[in-house]
Amino acid sequence: MSEHVKELFNCVFVAKAIWVDMDVLGDVLRFLRLRGSVYFSACFCSPWGMEMARDSRAAFHLIVRGNAWLKLESRPEPFQLKAGDIVLFPTGAPHLITDQPGRECIPGTRVVEAYQSGEALFEGSDESSDVVCGYVEFDRSQSHPFLDNLPEFIHITADMRSRFAWLDSVLKQIAFESENLQPGKDVLIDRFTEILFIQIIRSYAENEAVQENYLSALMDTPLSKALSLIHLEPEKSWTIDMIANAVGLSRSVFYKRFNDYVGMPPMQYLFEWRMMKAKDKIESTQKSLQRVAEEVGYQSDSAFQKAFKRFFSRTPASLRK
Repeated sequence: MSEHVKELFNCVFVAKAIWVDMDVLGDVLRFLRLRGSVYFSACFCSPWGMEMARDSRAAFHLIVRGNAWLKLESRPEPFQLKAGDIVLFPTGAPHLITDQPGRECIPGTRVVEAYQSGEALFEGSDESSDVVCGYVEFDRSQSHPFLDNLPEFIHITADMRSRFAWLDSVLKQIAFESENLQPGKDVLIDRFTEILFIQIIRSYAENEAVQENYLSALMDTPLSKALSLIHLEPEKSWTIDMIANAVGLSRSVFYKRFNDYVGMPPMQYLFEWRMMKAKDKIESTQKSLQRVAEEVGYQSDSAFQKAFKRFFSRTPASLRK
């Protein structure tokens, strides 16, 4: 077992102790069917440039060695990425990544196809950069405040990595596995990439905690506890008063705080999460529709049918078929 893997395992218990809200984020990501992997790990020699088109996948670039320049449509000027930096595009935003500003770029799909087939496009004797390019994908057809609050891009610098030992360990492990032909490396890379996405989101949420959004709600003690209660027991007959009392806030303060951060009232969030859980159970299990209805808080089958159709514009039975 490599030293990086040992360090990762040692951090698991610390992460579990500190981040109780990860049950909520983990629940959401399981529902969204999070998957990730690495396209390639390569040494690029100047001149080089990739044009990444808008994508349903969340692309990321890890600069292992050397420098690069990033240009986004939403920003007038490119900015530099240095060794140790990682940039993630959670919404699949289009961008250019090059060795120098203004370089001619090759479409990213062409670069990925070339390196995955063993063809190196950016070879030479000039100054080089080691780059790991990958992706994370999830079911964007679903609706959830988590997806609504994802930023265009997240830039984690080498200096920021030093404050998040767990994130730094994941990045080192991805780079290590990508560069070495070890048995089972593909499976490890996939799992570490998924962990990487979660860790970057967590780091971003911690840095941006002053904003009022779903990610910040996961950092807020009362709201995190409220979300955990809803996710752990969606079948319970919750009321605003019950949740407010459980998290130690008055009804009015809790309602406003939840609505401001999550973007909808607590009971609306509970309803939507019940519907999402029901959809997942119908698609992934053979449980009867009546059993599914009970597990998401509906004792009346007809009430469940009406609620499901109102949210998804289709009946549970049609989905099951």
